[in-house]
Amino acid sequence: MSDQESEKKRLTRRAVVVTAALGASAATLPQAQAAVGHGKSGGSSFDAIIVGAGFAGLTAARELKQYGYRVLVLEARDRIGGRTYTGEVAGKPHDLGGTWVHWCQPHVWAEKTRYGVDLEVSPGGDANDVVYLDLQGARHQAKISEMGESAYGPVIAMLADAREIFPRPAEPFVDTRWIAEDRLSVADKIASTTQTPESRILAETSCTALGGCAPANMAWIDVVRLFSLSDYDFRLLTDVASRFKIKGGMRELYSALAADCGATIQLNCPVASIETGSQGVRVTTVNGKTYTARAAISTLPLNTLNDVKFSPPLPKEKARASAERHAGRANKIHILLEGERPIFTAWAPGSGPSPLNQLLWEGAENGFTHLIAFGTADHPLKIDDKAAVQAAIRQFLPDAIVADITAHDWNADPYSKGTWCISRPGQISHALQVLQAPHGRIFFASGDWASGWRSCIDGAIEQGIVNSRALHRLIALKV
Repeated sequence: MSDQESEKKRLTRRAVVVTAALGASAATLPQAQAAVGHGKSGGSSFDAIIVGAGFAGLTAARELKQYGYRVLVLEARDRIGGRTYTGEVAGKPHDLGGTWVHWCQPHVWAEKTRYGVDLEVSPGGDANDVVYLDLQGARHQAKISEMGESAYGPVIAMLADAREIFPRPAEPFVDTRWIAEDRLSVADKIASTTQTPESRILAETSCTALGGCAPANMAWIDVVRLFSLSDYDFRLLTDVASRFKIKGGMRELYSALAADCGATIQLNCPVASIETGSQGVRVTTVNGKTYTARAAISTLPLNTLNDVKFSPPLPKEKARASAERHAGRANKIHILLEGERPIFTAWAPGSGPSPLNQLLWEGAENGFTHLIAFGTADHPLKIDDKAAVQAAIRQFLPDAIVADITAHDWNADPYSKGTWCISRPGQISHALQVLQAPHGRIFFASGDWASGWRSCIDGAIEQGIVNSRALHRLIALKV
């Protein structure tokens, strides 16, 4: 059975749970029910419509259930999860999209606790042997434990003023000193500081992996933000980015959230237009179906926001940010190599000649080694071409034979047009408040403009909570 068929069967089984949950909420929240309008069962009128069934949309639906609202979730894909997607690699579940979580991310950790899912460790984070390429593509081998200050010292020194720039990194509008600092790219910052050859490779590798984009395209302020959210600790940041993941894949968490959200979820329903008026909203799908509600929440990613027609049109600043797009263009490829290799990691600078900039060892068994490779579409690679991927891997491992590859091309996906949101220099300081603002009775919830862990699953959950509360307040006014 394919992943998509399994996902559809899970959603069918959830329908019974969703119906029961909706009935229970209606019985226990009579005051909230009385404050809203209702459509007929199975009809086209709802209290709220949510566009998108990723973490932001499913969280918003779950929160709105607490008020007894009838909620419709319209999802363009044939599955839930958005930019998280658990597939199969060598017969085991692995994430092709968003993966790693951490207890210093408050929203995702609360959901992990709520639904009782377990963590497992990505072992590659503990590798001591490293194979790295220099800026000319020459191959080197080293022990991380022996690299010491020559590699890590200058990188950490670049972040020395992070606490002053971002004293409250999860509340960007409480202390706005960071806005004045949003002018440099990662490449600018590295070039303006003293670096050893090893530290430059480490800095470019780390930042390219964090951003999924070339150093010249990534705002340095986003590195500072992520470092600050990680308690100003570089080692903790690496743990947050690539160490702990949900056992069984993110599917375990987003499926539990969907089962609990109490909403009607319709798949294969891309939205064509959203109209907002004084009394409600009208949402029309690409196939011509129309639904109405008191208010709506759009969870469209930044790069696809302009693909839906809004009436009245979106404010120019919001539309401009979508047209500009964020910089995140990561390639993530699960690779099976012939032979069982011992644990190692691999680095390559983002401005170097390799289309891959990091390899994480995920395990070796049954005659194969499982790697997760990261690169960026700023340096093109046909991620579904085994020969092309093998050529890239052989820059690090000259004798490697690629047995299989598994990947999802998020950059070509029409419902994402990119990966996680990493801003361009000067972009987010001008756009963040605009992107968070509602438009009439339409609210906008996406991890792409979260206040805290923007670019992470935690940020999507944050935005689902914030915007469901805002929608409830609007409806509760009975206007």
